[in-house]
Amino acid sequence: MLKTTLITSILVAALFLAACDGGGDDTNDRPTPDGPVTVTVWHSMPEPAGGSLQIMVDGFNETQSAYDVELVFQGGYTDSLNKLINADSGNRPALIQLSDASTQIMIDSGIVTPIQAFIDDEGYDVSDFEPKALQYYTVDGTFYAMPFNLSGPILYYDRQAFEQAGLDADRPPATLEDVRVASEQLIASGATTYGISLQTSAWFFEQMLAKSGAAYVDNGNGRDGRATEAVFDGEEGVAIITWWDEMVAEGLAYNAAGDAIDAMLKLATGEAAMAIGSTAALRVSISLLTLAADDPFRYDTAPMPGPQSAEGGIALGGAALWVLSERSEAEQQGAWEFLKYVASPANQAQWHSDTGYFPMRISAYDEPVAVAAREEFPQFTTAIDQLRAAPDNRATQGVLLGPLNAVRDRLVEAFEVVLASDADPAAELQAAAEDATGIIEEDNRTAR
Repeated sequence: MLKTTLITSILVAALFLAACDGGGDDTNDRPTPDGPVTVTVWHSMPEPAGGSLQIMVDGFNETQSAYDVELVFQGGYTDSLNKLINADSGNRPALIQLSDASTQIMIDSGIVTPIQAFIDDEGYDVSDFEPKALQYYTVDGTFYAMPFNLSGPILYYDRQAFEQAGLDADRPPATLEDVRVASEQLIASGATTYGISLQTSAWFFEQMLAKSGAAYVDNGNGRDGRATEAVFDGEEGVAIITWWDEMVAEGLAYNAAGDAIDAMLKLATGEAAMAIGSTAALRVSISLLTLAADDPFRYDTAPMPGPQSAEGGIALGGAALWVLSERSEAEQQGAWEFLKYVASPANQAQWHSDTGYFPMRISAYDEPVAVAAREEFPQFTTAIDQLRAAPDNRATQGVLLGPLNAVRDRLVEAFEVVLASDADPAAELQAAAEDATGIIEEDNRTAR
């Protein structure tokens, strides 16, 4: 009982990190005339990642005397964005961390100084940056924000349960049909109650759609031109929601609804042999699962299973740091100096080792701390290999859409209706797409 309670507590912290949803502090100190320029950073990293971020801040502050970076935790990404929108220009920070879903909103806001401006002014070399991170935050030829905590979805699975069921633990499921077959065998053997634990996540749906090579919205997922219509209800999308519905209806999958903690707990307690989760709390999650099993090799990771297509692959997730143009030139320059410090290979390697987020510098993988992390946690290589295996096209470059969070909410509603009733998956997905198109049209009418 004590171990279960401890596991639950750690898992709550780990998945809170992945969800980044909570309260915040509005304190926003400004520089004094005689001291260093204060650079205020609003962030959404609770512990333990918040502590790793603070170490980077302390390191920067100790290396120079012109700037003093101050972190202010603002709760989750949505909390932070709402506070930014509602704050007057004098109370906004110099830097803000926001999820990938806010990219179009920030571009539309008119209060951003693109990173491109600093790069051009200084001749800063970005050739060592992760190409997919550069692509994600580059719109119409302008690089807008500094990629920071980069993530992707992966499969966590129980090797012991696989072996007990007579499955090859070195060949985890790659397709949705593979997951079905493995789940049937796991349950029939008595290894687990469920094959897989599924969290109802619009992001997981997006990623599976990207793996099928299909678009989420028109105009090249919003990257060839502003999106005007949701198109996720095509045959690829219908296949995904139908598979989800059938897995739950037939008792092959546990329906964790929107609860990421519940989904992972079913894996930790042995009730399910698989769960899809983010790399956002990879190190903590693997440590937790190891604690649950008393076996450091019991739990493993694999690429997220999904539709297979030569044009498909995962899209980058996570968040970036944005420089706000309303602050003084001195604060903006201080923000840029801090961003360069954060982006150094050594700091990116340490961040990767501490959290499991992808480094945004390729050379960071060769830093001793990153090499040691992969040796200790081989599971780290899964997400890296999966990202690099994805082709470079509009399906994998990520959705660029102002009201992406609102559209995601509507999509989750469709899933909830389907999983709780006999509703037709195709019809519900079509209705969600029609409503999403209305949301997009309204945003396009009111966007700056």
